[in-house]
Amino acid sequence: MKKLGFLAFSLIIYSFNILYAQKTTLPDWENPTVFAVNTEETRATSIPYPNKELAIADRYSSSPYYKSLNGVWGFKWYPRVGDIPKDFYSENFDDKDWDRMPVPGTWEFNGFGIPMYINMNCGIVPKKPPFINREDSPTGLYRHSFNIPKSWEGRRVFIHFENGTNSMYLWINGQKVGYIQNAKSPAEFDITKYVRQGINKIACEVHKFSDGSFLEDQDKWRLEGFNRNVYLYTTGETRIQDFFAHPDLDSNYANGLFSVDVKLRNYKATAKTQQLSVSILDNKGKEVLNEVQNVTIPANQIKEFTLDGIVTNPNKWTAETPHLYTLLLELKDVKGQTVEATSCKIGFRNIEINDGQFFINGKKVFMKGVNLHEFNTYTGNVVNREVMMRNIRLMKELNINAVRTAHYPQPTLWYKFCDESGFYVVDEANLESHGLGFGPNNVSHNPEWNAQHMDRLYRLIERDKNHPSVVTWSLGNEASNGPIYFDMYDWAKERDRSTPTQYEQAPKGERNTAIMCPMYPSWENMLRD
Repeated sequence: MKKLGFLAFSLIIYSFNILYAQKTTLPDWENPTVFAVNTEETRATSIPYPNKELAIADRYSSSPYYKSLNGVWGFKWYPRVGDIPKDFYSENFDDKDWDRMPVPGTWEFNGFGIPMYINMNCGIVPKKPPFINREDSPTGLYRHSFNIPKSWEGRRVFIHFENGTNSMYLWINGQKVGYIQNAKSPAEFDITKYVRQGINKIACEVHKFSDGSFLEDQDKWRLEGFNRNVYLYTTGETRIQDFFAHPDLDSNYANGLFSVDVKLRNYKATAKTQQLSVSILDNKGKEVLNEVQNVTIPANQIKEFTLDGIVTNPNKWTAETPHLYTLLLELKDVKGQTVEATSCKIGFRNIEINDGQFFINGKKVFMKGVNLHEFNTYTGNVVNREVMMRNIRLMKELNINAVRTAHYPQPTLWYKFCDESGFYVVDEANLESHGLGFGPNNVSHNPEWNAQHMDRLYRLIERDKNHPSVVTWSLGNEASNGPIYFDMYDWAKERDRSTPTQYEQAPKGERNTAIMCPMYPSWENMLRD
């Protein structure tokens, strides 16, 4: 009996070792615990400018610290991930016979692969998360050259992908930088140590499917590629890392109660004393608030602090009266020289839910909304400024005042247009797994998938937190209401106390939604609820 017991125990240990070995040797794109390697923390959308005048205008192309990488890149498509050549990312790799691909651009609308429209199962057969069928694993390789000017010498350099694609590896000058999987949220990498003055080489390996596909099971066209902008920007050794503006109203909805949480970053090995100026300007450029604070940023650290003030009787933001102010942040050194400046548009508004009614600035709001996919007939998932403005005009003509970003974050430009034109936005995380069912087999019940779910909500809120048009956060579309969605709700409420959070799958009575928003309710159900 002792021998049998020892044998059984040995078999258990042996089996565990096999499973552990399989798990630890899985590629990143089949490992649900790996979804972002060497990426920067997601932050509010902004770039640095050398002075406050350029920052107020906020035209990226006017900044000497910005460089677009949009254009035509070298491209090679393979139907199976196992077919890709080794060392394609090396500087000396011969790519003269490669095809060409526009960035932004989708593979399928440029002759590579087949456009796929499917509601469930992500197009992956067999459906066994997190595994991907190696015989149906389309992979696209990109190569491109860019120039680092002499004026950027001694500065930090970052590359920003407005969408990270379903799954992507990045190399700079033959050196592996990192990995990201999330088709509809930004990905940013610090590439300072990989670049040099003059010509540099970028290479990307992009997968159409990964374990992240099981979290992107939206009813949509399945297309791949960089469908949003790619650019570089540079900062000094100290910078404005991030900021979260809180333009609220007092209890009488009369005066503006303003505060802003700021993160300053110091990359140097010695502490730096800097001065931060925070100003609010009205639409005529008049300064209605200014706060200044001297800050010592510890060596190789981030310093967080809050500035606040009162704006007397500001113009209020609503969909009918989308009044905007410019928030200007300017960082200066001890000599009073501008290190960098940046800005964004803000709106003073207050959101409340009372007795089942939604209020903006103390007034009841009746929402007339639509769902919006990121799609264009001629270019697939690439939606440019002109198409966005056409959609804005059409919705205004039809008396629509609300938009749900079904079922993932939209391009950053869309939110600027919604701020300016006046729309109430339900901003939805890139999460939907209804192809896996709604019971315990759904990955939202599996702790191994917790961090990846949380990361998708984190990237949504941290990018869009300063937009007045965003009046509701959505945890995602049709998926199970597993324990992970309670963790997500708790984090969202802690991070942004001013904006309600909703979740479609939370039934009546559950605590993880502020708004009941079930899909396809009957008239009888709506009357009952």
